Amino acid sequence: MDDIKKLLGQRIRELRKRKKYTQEKLAEIIGIEPRNLLKIENAQTFPRAQTLQKLLETLECTPNELFNCEHMNSTDYMRKKVLERIKTDDELVKLIYKIIM
Repeated sequence: MDDIKKLLGQRIRELRKRKKYTQEKLAEIIGIEPRNLLKIENAQTFPRAQTLQKLLETLECTPNELFNCEHMNSTDYMRKKVLERIKTDDELVKLIYKIIM
């Protein structure tokens, strides 16, 4: 099973982007330092209960929605994420080309 901090961080990033918030803007709204939100999204730390509550309110989601990470294990989700990265990373394209050719 994937690390809960990693999955939660990815899910928060996903929900943040859905609302079109930058890390800086979301951090400002929920009252934490941008570097702390970065650490949460990068699975370096787990948010405090107060921060989780503010995230739920700001991202307009329920605890079930926030902790629902099952879709992140689907190949469709992974494919989407890989394609997003490939669009912006020429070195990654070259590496993938070498691997599959």
